Amino acid sequence: MQAHATRPLSHVPLPLPSRSDATHSDSLVAADFKLSSIDLYITSACNRRCTYCFLSDAFFESGQSMSVESVQSICDWAAEGSVEEITLLGGEPALHPDFPLIVSTIHDAGLRVRTVTNGSRKFRIAMENRTVRSLLGRVAVSLDSPSEAAFDALRGRGAFRDAMATMRWLAEQKKAFDINFTVVKSALDSVPEMLSLAEQLGAGRLNVHWFSLVGRARTHAAHQAVSAAEWREVLRQVSSYRPRRSDFVIDCELGFAYGLSGEEPGMCAVRDRSNLQFLPDGSVFSCGMLVDRPDLAGYAWRDNGLFLRQADTEVTRTASPCSGCPMRNVQVNDGDEDGHATLCIYNRLARS
Repeated sequence: MQAHATRPLSHVPLPLPSRSDATHSDSLVAADFKLSSIDLYITSACNRRCTYCFLSDAFFESGQSMSVESVQSICDWAAEGSVEEITLLGGEPALHPDFPLIVSTIHDAGLRVRTVTNGSRKFRIAMENRTVRSLLGRVAVSLDSPSEAAFDALRGRGAFRDAMATMRWLAEQKKAFDINFTVVKSALDSVPEMLSLAEQLGAGRLNVHWFSLVGRARTHAAHQAVSAAEWREVLRQVSSYRPRRSDFVIDCELGFAYGLSGEEPGMCAVRDRSNLQFLPDGSVFSCGMLVDRPDLAGYAWRDNGLFLRQADTEVTRTASPCSGCPMRNVQVNDGDEDGHATLCIYNRLARS
């Protein structure tokens, strides 16, 4: 396994690569990738400053937003491949001034639209727009604790109230929604309660994430790290939960190699070209563990095309052979001290 040290993102924006920074003169086509969906980070604006966010301080301070024209060109590119859905992220996506237009642009390109939100009032206002309400296919609301006091301690006053209000509104409108649950150390004891709450709220899917020490989390929330041994217990609790609803699914990140069903130690989203995340500065990643490091972006979006960068990037760092995940930030409590190999974050627990 290759080990690479990481460092916080500089506040100096990374220059976009010039045409000579591509391995060939032609841009890569969507058919070169195994993609059913892609992620667009359309704005760095956010009404929260969560200390455990996987994005960096520099990202939120950049004031960057993706133009509607860029969204359109990315959609045109994606539609030529196997992409069926685009997920909008931020920041808080609804804070983008052209959020309704972006939703309709993606839909008009023949792609499904999904968004991830913190459930802010601004998002609920956006959903009052008939176009947004009708065209937005699915919503994922971030909720990392079943306790108002605990969640507000993580995200700020009113965070729990906002998320709950948004999910209740979505349920009333019969709009499909999921919940994204990042398990931090202070929430370990509440995992069973969170599983039950998500089902009761009417979520179709609970997406459970291992807490990653990247972005703001690396510098502001290292104390919230979850060890491999602690994460193994989370997986046990997820596996033993028996939903009462037949349409409720729990999708949980495996995190480490424990010998459980669903493990694919050789899986790598970078090598497999199975994931792409577009940031507003033109950086494009295959690995979601690196979105706080534009210098490691494997690709660049420019001139309405996708180009491979010639540099020390995620692509060169995941060249075969390597075992485990060379992109995972190995720190105290990351789990290596327990002897478990780290897995690609897209390894998911297979539940019977």
